[in-house]
Amino acid sequence: MGRLFPRSSLRRIVKKNSKNTNISKRADVLVYLDYILFMEELLKESSIEARQAGDKVLRQRHVERAAEITLRKFRG
Repeated sequence: MGRLFPRSSLRRIVKKNSKNTNISKRADVLVYLDYILFMEELLKESSIEARQAGDKVLRQRHVERAAEITLRKFRG
């Protein structure tokens, strides 16, 4: 089974944005998993927004409204 994400490029991004802090070797995996959880939550919230608006198709406005809610949840 192949890789699910480009680990080397993700590791490079994490190192670049960590700025002089020590990070573990598996930090990129945790960042990827957090990203996947965020995207699942965003999709769930945007589908709720679409249903409440009476639409059957997700539109940009549904995702934008759901992004505000989801970003508040993941702010930590």
